[in-house]
Amino acid sequence: MKNSGPSPDEAPLGDATADAIAVGGGLAGSAFALELARHGASVMIFERMGGPHHKVCGEFLSDRAQALLHYVGIDVHRLGGNSIDTLCLANGSKRASARLPFQAIGVSRFLLDETLAKAAERAGAKIFRATSVEGIEDSSGRVRVRTARGSFDCRAAALASGKHNIRGLPRPDGPMVGFKIHLRPAEAARIALNGIVHLIAFAGGYLGLCMVEDQTLSIAWNINSDVLRVIGTSWAAQSAYFAMQSRMFADLINGGTPLWEKPLAVSGLPYGFMRSAAIAPAIYPVGDQLAVIPSFSGDGTALALASGIAAAQAVLKCESAPDFQARMLPNFKPQFSRAAALDRIIAGVLLRRVGIAGARLFPSMVTMLVSATRLRGLDGLIASPKARN
Repeated sequence: MKNSGPSPDEAPLGDATADAIAVGGGLAGSAFALELARHGASVMIFERMGGPHHKVCGEFLSDRAQALLHYVGIDVHRLGGNSIDTLCLANGSKRASARLPFQAIGVSRFLLDETLAKAAERAGAKIFRATSVEGIEDSSGRVRVRTARGSFDCRAAALASGKHNIRGLPRPDGPMVGFKIHLRPAEAARIALNGIVHLIAFAGGYLGLCMVEDQTLSIAWNINSDVLRVIGTSWAAQSAYFAMQSRMFADLINGGTPLWEKPLAVSGLPYGFMRSAAIAPAIYPVGDQLAVIPSFSGDGTALALASGIAAAQAVLKCESAPDFQARMLPNFKPQFSRAAALDRIIAGVLLRRVGIAGARLFPSMVTMLVSATRLRGLDGLIASPKARN
C-alpha cells in the first residue's frame, strides 16, 4: 500500500539542535553546508521551496566558479553544459566579439543548485524543503532559527536566503527588475549560439543569452522598473520591445519555443549592496545576503560559492561573523567598482555607442575587462590546507 503520510521533508520536526544551519538551499547555503559536513559537522539546510526549481540568475560559470565547484567535489564537465569561449556584445545594429580569457560553461541553476544540494546531503547534511524561516537571532551565544516546524538552536548559521530577505534583516531596494526564461531555439539560432555568450544592451537594461544543458537557451535580463511599467511584464511584450532595438536578439529568438508559461521575475535588486554591518557573532551572511554584484560582471555564482565555503571555514576555525565580513568584503570592492562602471556605460546611450565602438576596434580590451571583473582573493581559499583535511 502506498504511504499517504508526510514525507521526511514535510513532517513537523519540533525543536532540534545542530552544529550549523543554512537558511536557504541555494549555491551559497549548500556550499556552506557541504564544506562543514565533509569536516564532520552536523548541518541542517532549510529551503523554502519544495523541490528543485529555476531561479532568476544568470547561468554562466566563469573559471573561478568552476574552480570553487571542483574544490567541493563537483565536476561541472559531467553536467552536460554548453562550453563557451566567446563573448558577443551588441547595442542596436552594432556588435563586437572577443575571446573570453577562460573557458566558461553554461549550466542551468535548476541543475547546478540541486547537484550541490545533493552533494551536501551525501556528505551528511540534512535538507528540509518547503520550510520557510520566520526569524533568525542570537540566543545567549548560540543562534536560534524559527520556522513553522519549530525552533532550532545551532552554534552558527549562514544567512543564505539569496534574493529573498528574512524578516528583520532587510536590504535596500534597487530600481531594477530581474527576469529569466528558457527557450527551445530554432536550429539556425542554436548553431549561432553555440559557444557564445551574448550580452545585448537596450534602453533601460540589458540581456544575457547562452546555451545550457539539453540544447536549452537561457535568457536573463535586467530592466528598469519605470520602463517595465510602460511596456508590460509579459514575455510577448518584453521580447517585442527588445527585438525592436536589436535585430540580433530578434534573429536569435526567431522560431524559438518558450519552455515556461511566463518568465521568472524578482524585483528591487540591490546591485552594489555590501552587508558590512554585523548581524550577530555567529550569523554569517553569504551569497546575495552578503554582497550583490552588478550582474553585468557575470560572477555572482563565484561570489555565492566563495562566501559559502569561506563562512564554513570561518566556523571551523572559530572566526566570528563580523571578522568574516571584514575579511571578505574588501576582496569584492575592486570587482564591484569595475562592474558598476560597466553598468553605467550600459545605462547611457552615448556611452554604449562609444563602448561598442571601442570593443570593435580593440577586442583584446574586452578580454581584459572580462578578466578584471572576475572575483579576486580566492587562491588562498581554494588552496586552504584546513579545508583539504
